[in-house]
Amino acid sequence: MSERHRVFTSCRAFAELPVTTVVQLNYRLGGEHLYPQHIHDTLAGYDWIKTHLLPKRGILRAGRAEHIGRIAVSGEHIGGGLAAMLAVTECRIGEAGVVAAALNNPIVDWVGLDDGKESHPASEEMEDLLLTARDKLFKRPGHYFDSFASPVLFFRSPGKEVPKFSVSGPLDDLEHLAYLEREDFFRQQLALSAIPNRLNDVETQEEVEEEEDSNPGKTKSPRKTSKRYPSPSLGLKLPPFHISSGSLSPLSEQADEMAQLLRKSFLRTAQTSDFGRKILLPEEIAKLSDEEKSERQALVAEAYEMVELVQGGGEGLWGCDGDREDGLKGAVAWLRERLG
Repeated sequence: MSERHRVFTSCRAFAELPVTTVVQLNYRLGGEHLYPQHIHDTLAGYDWIKTHLLPKRGILRAGRAEHIGRIAVSGEHIGGGLAAMLAVTECRIGEAGVVAAALNNPIVDWVGLDDGKESHPASEEMEDLLLTARDKLFKRPGHYFDSFASPVLFFRSPGKEVPKFSVSGPLDDLEHLAYLEREDFFRQQLALSAIPNRLNDVETQEEVEEEEDSNPGKTKSPRKTSKRYPSPSLGLKLPPFHISSGSLSPLSEQADEMAQLLRKSFLRTAQTSDFGRKILLPEEIAKLSDEEKSERQALVAEAYEMVELVQGGGEGLWGCDGDREDGLKGAVAWLRERLG
């Protein structure tokens, strides 16, 4: 089945949702169109949808959003990564925005593709194809460290040093603007990451101190450390997610990690907003009463409900004939329930 036919099948399936307008966002990527063109195209298309397709408020007041309405995003592979990017950034409280996201085999971590072969040897050929695509789509290695290109980096550090820019040639205007925006975003994330996180930072700090004591002369390698995203100051509320993948897909681990990080974010938000109740360490949770344990177990169950992770057979592509089409049907059914 051709890629165009698969996309058509997916759009037709989503068009079955009641009282819903389906819009296919086209973006340029490949050939002369490199990063960040696809991100800019997606954001421009999203803004056009909000401006032209969402209804306006009957009475406009200062400080209130002009448009009302709900938007659900979906996508697969690179489109899944772009949908994830929209879902975690275009969800401002009190404004029309993303209220649900259905992702299938999303590419949310271009940085970690180098780590995939050992953990997923059966898909070594597809890993090589992804690495080849990365080299062609990103002009410089540091570009795929952008959180908008690799949305998993909104929630954790890359665990690797960001490659330095080469002096091989000047940046064009669009690339220079993207570089400045990325650097500004990284500075904001570094400030947010400095906020203590008792669930993760305590253990990380102990591990770092122990390693420094045993290897005083060893150079520390970067760690994958958790970030507090979204920060309360951003005014964002993450939407529910339906994330699917195939058992033979080299992207299944990315889907798993994205789901885990989103669940942690939901738990942090719920616990820190619970009238100032502190976040407890595992040994402290063990000392809670049965009632308090039940409350916290309910929070975990809610986080799993907000982020649904499904793994099918094979590569798990949407819009394929046979059993693999069940993944697309499952996403449509989930969106129908969330938007109903």
